[in-house]
Amino acid sequence: MTTAGVRPYRILAVEGIDGSGKSTLVSRITNKSSLNSRSERLSPCMGGIYRDLVDVPSQSKTRYQDVIPGDLRYGSFIIDAIAQFHYRSQEYAQYDWLVFDRWMPTYDVYCEGKSVYDEWYQRVARCLPEPDLLVRLRATPRVAAERVTARGDWTADNWSAERLLADLTRLDERYDRALKDVPHHVVDADRDADAVYGDVLDLIRGVR
Repeated sequence: MTTAGVRPYRILAVEGIDGSGKSTLVSRITNKSSLNSRSERLSPCMGGIYRDLVDVPSQSKTRYQDVIPGDLRYGSFIIDAIAQFHYRSQEYAQYDWLVFDRWMPTYDVYCEGKSVYDEWYQRVARCLPEPDLLVRLRATPRVAAERVTARGDWTADNWSAERLLADLTRLDERYDRALKDVPHHVVDADRDADAVYGDVLDLIRGVR
């Protein structure tokens, strides 16, 4: 695996709560801009494995996030991400930018729970490259809840509006803590997708 100092591509990582517009932004950058870029998700395999173990047998009545302990998910996602960069290194080398829908702060936010292996997880995570640009799309929880409801996510279909808003508020606060000491740019994601896209393109041009 190439190290962060010599890899031939740059990494843009987009973070934010559900409904903040991450997937829309990543799609626009990789399909609309002139960048030689590729859209990616960190740890592409483990989520699918957990869904096959939990969500599929329950016919989507249960989410794996509510069954698989957070510390176990955290560790397995890190190992999956390291394997991802190792085995896809030649593919990635063909691009100038890899645009990730979520990055490591996601695990701090969504994989709650501490274990005796936390220090080891942190040491292993240092094998991953650092993003050249980390962007947090900050949508207010109420706006994010409206978007999640409009697109029909599992939480919108199975939770009350009050519970969904409370959960997004909790996650937004956890992002505040997770990113407190992490260099990143905050983009107002309550605005329309074109405005968000334009702001992030300006940030990319600043890196270039």
